[in-house]
Amino acid sequence: MDHKQITTLKEERSISAEEAEIVAWLLLHASVTGSLEHLARVVEALRVVGRCSCGCPSVDFEIGGQSLPAQPIADGTGELVDGTEVGVTVWGRTNAITGLEIYEKSGVVRSLPLLATLRAW
Repeated sequence: MDHKQITTLKEERSISAEEAEIVAWLLLHASVTGSLEHLARVVEALRVVGRCSCGCPSVDFEIGGQSLPAQPIADGTGELVDGTEVGVTVWGRTNAITGLEIYEKSGVVRSLPLLATLRAW
């Protein structure tokens, strides 16, 4: 997905347990903006408001979540069950988490990476 704004389909739900674990891990271990512990404490309260239209598991936590002034605040890699390496980015600001992006350079990702495989860039 090349870290650009995605077209989203409307979706209204609480963050899933798997999404929450990935976002929290990235905030605590792969921050690109300094300590994000204060945001890690609110992850379980996030609401998904949109999903990427390509079918990947990327989601927005606020309408237009990756639009300015959001930027990558945590960035890393992970692996899918089949061993495919993917990029994993948490978008936001110092006071808000606005999106979770899962991407692969050569195709569309269809699932979240395994938590145990996450690594900071």
